[in-house]
Amino acid sequence: MSQYHKSTPEIDFAKPSMVSKNKTADCSHTDTQMQAANYAETYFDALYSDNNDPWQYQTRWYEKRKRDMCLAVLPKAQYHNAIELGCGNGVFSALLAPRCHALLSMDGNSQAVQLAKQHLAESAHVNVIQGVIPDALPTAQPIFDLIIISEILYYLSPNDIETVITWIQKNLTVGGTLLCCHWRYAIDGFVMTGETVHQRLCQAFNKVSNEVEPKQGQHIDTKNSAFTHQSEINDSDFLLDVWQYSPKSVAMQENLV
Repeated sequence: MSQYHKSTPEIDFAKPSMVSKNKTADCSHTDTQMQAANYAETYFDALYSDNNDPWQYQTRWYEKRKRDMCLAVLPKAQYHNAIELGCGNGVFSALLAPRCHALLSMDGNSQAVQLAKQHLAESAHVNVIQGVIPDALPTAQPIFDLIIISEILYYLSPNDIETVITWIQKNLTVGGTLLCCHWRYAIDGFVMTGETVHQRLCQAFNKVSNEVEPKQGQHIDTKNSAFTHQSEINDSDFLLDVWQYSPKSVAMQENLV
């Protein structure tokens, strides 16, 4: 996952440090282009030009561990209509697909999209499309009950991040889940980091419900729910936050409390 803009299409589980370490070998654009608020199309084109797995999603333990943690903290076993912004080559989409009745996987890079389609060829309920965030964010019905945003937002300008936040607020259904995961370290040439991105996300979504915390047996108004911070993992290397557009925890959903 990664960043986007109309002139710089790519959405991908971008691994900042891996990008930095491989910058000389894998990327040919200038520092000035890197510092632009938008993604450079050539940046991701260069990464994928001779490598089907530029961040080694399929071989690095770091990546597998992070994917497993993301899947484990999802508060529901199944989702009706999910979207993954920045699907990259589709490795995470393939793991997410069995837990979704319908999944839209989206990336800005054409090579990544083709690789994702290959990974998901046998999953008829998954639709892989090319699109640049925030311009290509879908607005058609039905809205989503799961939104995955991982390793993307630090490539966006602050204004574009605000656009994404507004889109989430309009397109996540009541009871739905938002999962965001980002690398913590600075990325060469970009102002935003995972730290600053998640600070902004928490400002937007860590809203305390006006209602008193419900007691056992008390009715919960799910039609007027606030976002609830369901899970927070401050790993040494990445931040992982999960919000529910509902006051119901996993135990509440299972009638344990």
